[in-house]
Amino acid sequence: MKPILIVIALSLVLSGCVSTQVMKAASISDKTVCIIDNPAVRVDFRDAYERQVRAKGYETKIVNTNSACPTTSTYEASYGFHWGTYLATAQLTIYSNGKEIGKATYDAPYASPEKHGRVEGKIEALVAELLP
Repeated sequence: MKPILIVIALSLVLSGCVSTQVMKAASISDKTVCIIDNPAVRVDFRDAYERQVRAKGYETKIVNTNSACPTTSTYEASYGFHWGTYLATAQLTIYSNGKEIGKATYDAPYASPEKHGRVEGKIEALVAELLP
């Protein structure tokens, strides 16, 4: 293979890597995390997120606003389609009394072969790093 073809092939592979960034939430004193419902995101994403928060030992409550909860979380997600539906982006944010204390993001470029697979597993990995 010619050197230029090797460089092109490597750049295509490397540019298609899934990336995650996590700022671990500081200690959370409240054992209940209120997850603010986001109707723009598929409900199976929210349910998977809620299961993973509970698996970390927290109680959860789905709410429409953050009015009565000291610890809240928002979530966003988008999906793409390439040989099937896949999780393209996700963002999980934790707040304590309205102040952001933790955030996890996930980005799967179209060219990434890692983008396919169970959404729950991707959320599990993010929550494992996000919550204490």
